[in-house]
Amino acid sequence: MKVSFIVPAYKAKFLKKAIESILAQSFSDFELIIVDDASPENIRQIVSGFDDARISYFRNEHNIGETSLVKQWNHCLQYAKGEYLILAADDDLYAPRFLEQCLALAEKYPQVDVIRSGVEQIDENDSLIGIDGVLPQYCSKYQYVYYWKNATVFTCMGNYMFKTEALKKKRFIEFPFAFGSDIASTIDMAENGMANTEEMLFKFRISSIHLSSNKGYLKQKLEAITMLFTWLKNLNYTEPNNPIDKFCYHHIQWSCLYPKCKYDYYNLVIKNLGFSDLNQINKCTLLTPKDRYGMILRYIRDKFLK
Repeated sequence: MKVSFIVPAYKAKFLKKAIESILAQSFSDFELIIVDDASPENIRQIVSGFDDARISYFRNEHNIGETSLVKQWNHCLQYAKGEYLILAADDDLYAPRFLEQCLALAEKYPQVDVIRSGVEQIDENDSLIGIDGVLPQYCSKYQYVYYWKNATVFTCMGNYMFKTEALKKKRFIEFPFAFGSDIASTIDMAENGMANTEEMLFKFRISSIHLSSNKGYLKQKLEAITMLFTWLKNLNYTEPNNPIDKFCYHHIQWSCLYPKCKYDYYNLVIKNLGFSDLNQINKCTLLTPKDRYGMILRYIRDKFLK
């Protein structure tokens, strides 16, 4: 078995489309594993509507993702038998040549443990609402962190193909509600570099039922931002000799990551807080007291003076 697609399924609304896009791959030597996370919706019924021997269905005894999405992801790894693994979502879509092109890169760059496809962002009606930046066909771990820090890449999980053995050893990195777990886990897997498709072969759906689009869970997001940037701060990469890698290395040190940390604290959490919860700014522990105070002033200006 060459590839395992694993879908941790909970939402039924777009699941049929997601499965159809996987089954339509031009490269056909794969298994599709649906892991129903004790969903109250009709997951089993949707899966049973497909007559394809490559599909396997499992149902969790209880809803693992309710307390930890990443534990559900890691729980799903046990079912994979393929040399490569893709953690697909129950609402995203794959272009027919996604697998074909990712496997071509895996053959060209056998040292890498992770291959990435470019991303289109779509809405609930499949309309295009955003596009990814373009990465070189091969990039080092230093370059990948640099591209992420500069917002060149849109990060999700389903657009990556991992070497199964390497992923099972490292496993997905857990932050609250998986906020930031995608970037940390893919950086962790990029120790030997990353190969990237030139085309955008993956469509990430942004909808009202998608967790990352939800303006709730603000306290958990704040905690996750602190955990993510603390993790990044402690990467402890050694300084490389390659000029481009060296440039990237110097631009992913804490002094360069700090502005993005401050940006994420404010734009992902603080600006969405109610006034009575403004004391949560004190939990932006990676910021200086001066910057936390400045954030209060910015909040007041944005909320009341515009």
